[in-house]
Amino acid sequence: MSIRSVWLKARAGDPVAAGWAKKIYDFLAARGVEVYVDPVLGHEIPVEQLSENEATKADLGILVGGDGTFLRIVQKSGGILPPILGFAADSLGYLLPHSIRDAEKVLENVLEGNYSTRNVALGEYAYGDEKGVFLNELCIWALPGKLIEFEFSLDGLGLYHGRSDGIIVATPSGSTGHALSYGGPVILDVGQKLLEVLFPGALSPALRPLVIHGGTIGVRILAHPANMILDGQKTVSLGYSAEVRISNSERMLRILFVKEFEVKINEKLKKRVSDRNFSYIM
Repeated sequence: MSIRSVWLKARAGDPVAAGWAKKIYDFLAARGVEVYVDPVLGHEIPVEQLSENEATKADLGILVGGDGTFLRIVQKSGGILPPILGFAADSLGYLLPHSIRDAEKVLENVLEGNYSTRNVALGEYAYGDEKGVFLNELCIWALPGKLIEFEFSLDGLGLYHGRSDGIIVATPSGSTGHALSYGGPVILDVGQKLLEVLFPGALSPALRPLVIHGGTIGVRILAHPANMILDGQKTVSLGYSAEVRISNSERMLRILFVKEFEVKINEKLKKRVSDRNFSYIM
């Protein structure tokens, strides 16, 4: 892939991330690469601005910040993005594989074509007329002090009728988030088209976690309204008898990485938990 133009995004409200983004801009501009910035970063770098919905005009997107930065642009763009090169700034950054302190060396390799790509699977949902994608997880949570009562099905086949605090449907990349905190396994291959389902606070021991490789999940809320939260960024109110349909998306994101400078996911996980406290799915 020839990289002639780049869309640059830094974590909003973070002067440190913005400072690193300015250094990246200077590095790329000195090498004749056309650089666009998102509207927030445009206050720091006076060049042409592109919103998340316009980012595909560039050959490459560069993110500086943390996973929340990535999740926000996925929700704002509907998952339609150029290949992404990510740098974690003062964050574990499971989705951003390089340390910002290695930015110049990583960029040199990328411009010379010395990089690899990785596909990242997305999930998708439909609720009434609303449709969208999620990168990490779709959560359905009861209102404070309540439980949700629900029916859970796969391709129309009823599997569970139960009550819980909520339901987490996570992609492989989301398996290091909420799903992990509730006892789910870490799925190392983020390109796998599968979904991990957990039922936090389930009242019945029969409500066991699931790993689903295909088909369409159906969740119908039977009692009490609830909230659907997408990637921790977007909240949708669900009324009585609401039904949400969830599946793997045909759409994939592409991440660039330079192997020599990639911070491995197991190294990041070891900062959170000891090896004996979680399992892997390859």
